[in-house]
This record gives sequence, C-alpha cells and structure tokens, in this order.
Amino acid sequence: MTAGTESEDERAAREATDWLIFLEDEPDDPDLRARFADWLSAHPANRKAWAETAQAYDLIGPAAVHEGAAVRVFEVRDLADEVAPRPSKRILSRRMVPVAGAGMALAACLALLIAPKALLWWQADYITGTAQQQSIRLADGTDVELAPQSAVSVDYKGVQRNIRLLKGRAFFKVTHDAARPFAVDAHSVRTTDIGTAFEVAFEADSTDIAVVQGAVQVDASPSFRISEHLQAGQAIRVGWTGGFHRANADGNEIAAWRHGQLIASDQPVSDVVEKLRPYFKGMIVLGSSDFAARRVTGVYDLNNPLGALHALAQAHEGVAVRRVTPWLVIISDF
Repeated sequence: MTAGTESEDERAAREATDWLIFLEDEPDDPDLRARFADWLSAHPANRKAWAETAQAYDLIGPAAVHEGAAVRVFEVRDLADEVAPRPSKRILSRRMVPVAGAGMALAACLALLIAPKALLWWQADYITGTAQQQSIRLADGTDVELAPQSAVSVDYKGVQRNIRLLKGRAFFKVTHDAARPFAVDAHSVRTTDIGTAFEVAFEADSTDIAVVQGAVQVDASPSFRISEHLQAGQAIRVGWTGGFHRANADGNEIAAWRHGQLIASDQPVSDVVEKLRPYFKGMIVLGSSDFAARRVTGVYDLNNPLGALHALAQAHEGVAVRRVTPWLVIISDF
C-alpha cells in the first residue's frame, strides 16, 4: 500500500513507530521533542496511534536483548508535562547507567539467554535454529525431520531405540523392528512405534501426537494413567497437568511444516502466532488480547512469517502489523 492510499489510522500507525525509534535514539533532543509534540497534536489519529504504540512497547519491557543486536539499557521515565495530555505513562528515554551496573545487567541478561541454550546443546544430538529445518537418517534407517527451534537426543543402546524430544516438534518415519522397540519421550509422554510415521510436538501446555501411517501406543506418566492406541489419521493432545483429547487428523495436514505450510483450523490467533515464532528471526509481540483470542482458519506460508502475520491482520479490521526494527514486530489494534 502506498502512502497515497493509506487511511489516517494507517498513516498515523506507521509514523508512530518512526517516532518510537527517533525518541529512543535521541530522547533529550529539544528540537525532536518539539516536533513530536507538533505531530501529536496535529491529528486525533496521531494521539491514538502513539498511545497504542507506547502501550505495546510496555509489553516487551524497558530492556531487550536480541541475538546479533546491540544491548541497550533503558530507564523509562515520564514525558507527561512536556506533551499534554500524555499518551502513555512510559515514554522511551535513555539514561547512561554506571558502567559496572550496565555490565552486571548485561551479564545477567546473557546468562538468562545463554544458560538454557547451553543446556539444550549439551543434551541434544540434533538441534535446529530459527527458520532452520533438518532431515536426519538414524543408524537403523529411521528418518527424522526436525522443525525450526527443535532438538532431540538419541539413545540406541542395547535392544531399545529411544528418542527424547527436548524442544519443538519432529516427524518420524520409523524403520520397524519388533525386536528393538522405537519410542519417543516428550514431557512424560511416551510414544511407541508400531510400524509407522508420526509427529510429536510440544505445544504451550501439552504434548501432541498425530499418526500418518501405521499405529502408535501413547502412554503418559503413571500418575495420569493415560494409555491410548492411535491408528493412521488419529491424533491426541496430552495435557501436562493431566487429561487428554483425541481427534481425527487429515494425513495431508499432519506436520505440514515439512512443506512450508501452517494449517490452522478454527484456532486462536495466539496459537497461530506462537507457531510462526520459530520462523521469524526476532521478536513478535502480540499486543491485542482481543485479536489474540479471535479464531482463524487458513493456510499460512512459513517461509514468509511476516507475510503470514500481515495475512492474519488483513482478515480482521482494526489490526495492524508494525515492524519497529528488523527484529521486532508488534501486532496491535489501530
């Protein structure tokens, strides 16, 4: 869409994200602040867009660390009396902090980011990064496909063939061997092959299994007492706090990520966005609880996650997708 065809709300939303960046870079520039005040009062849509943009920024906190990006520490303070009425209680303003304090903050942030990754690297035999898929052929001829941001460990000792899904999702096409059972463990849920091809995935609070060919046996931890047999075209969701739900599954839709597709069938927008995150090299902030709860049905291109987000937004009035920086996207109401 060109600037000439933008609505006032769309124009204001685009300009508000520009002001976010400008004020972050030069918070104490009096000329910049004056021009911002003029812009804010120039049109009601500007005030509305800025209030929403500032609120969305609040959701991600005053400090952000991103792989490959500079680390900056922000102290957020009021700008209320300078631009009245103020659009948000938190406006970007940078203060230099003592070097020692900044170093400690940076070290703490890096520890929080690196420690879980280091543990995952130590545990995993195979691991994928953002927007990266991997095809693996195990020693027995079993094929494993890893989705982005996924990890598995392999234990083929003795007569057992055990796989542990540590993160994400994986698709298994198993070389059947009755004398050496093949099992996948994922958060206290064990899926045992009975000559099959199937997917195992971590969701927000469950382990999901879906069968394309053959059959599997699904057993949860003893306290849940879940033991279910699945045939081709069947799926199960096992909650991490107990309970399960069985459903039929279209074999063509199971693990559609292998073909670059995200297929949603009457799912909340929040679930769709969550499945897009491993394909976007940055942070996606879903700043509208109303939009997050809306249910959608559609097919989305995983090779173009930003385009998929725009497709989600375009199907609903009053929703905007804003790329604030190359690594930060905010989805919010106009």
